[in-house]
Amino acid sequence: MVRGVKLFGILAVSVLLITGCGNSEKTLTCTNSEEDSGLKMSQEITMTFKDDKINYLKMSIDNEATDDTIIDNWDMFASMMESQFEESDEDGVKLSTDNDSTNHIYNVSLEIDLEKASEDTLKEYNLDGITDANATYEDTKKEAEDSGYTCK
Repeated sequence: MVRGVKLFGILAVSVLLITGCGNSEKTLTCTNSEEDSGLKMSQEITMTFKDDKINYLKMSIDNEATDDTIIDNWDMFASMMESQFEESDEDGVKLSTDNDSTNHIYNVSLEIDLEKASEDTLKEYNLDGITDANATYEDTKKEAEDSGYTCK
């Protein structure tokens, strides 16, 4: 009987060490692609959940010209994108852009560490209230899939 209790105790401690305690972390990646008016927009959103609450978000959007009109006017398109998306790296929020003029792809990437970002900074990106949201991993996945994203 004592041997059984010791074995159970060792097994229980081993399971806790292998699976970890608290602070469970999950990652959800959702993608979507649309084409309209000579522009293909591919989006990838990666969200990290800590204890079933979102704490990190990375969004990458590739805008690829598929129409000769946009390709021929790529410099104007890129200039318009640059004026809309100014690069920054402050308060847990990083916005970066990349103009691949050879392949006519303009990328906008936004990374947000919700543990560091202020509400004022989040408000600038229309994400205010995201830290107060009670949406779980499953809720967020369902909502994204209902909006046309493929999630894994």
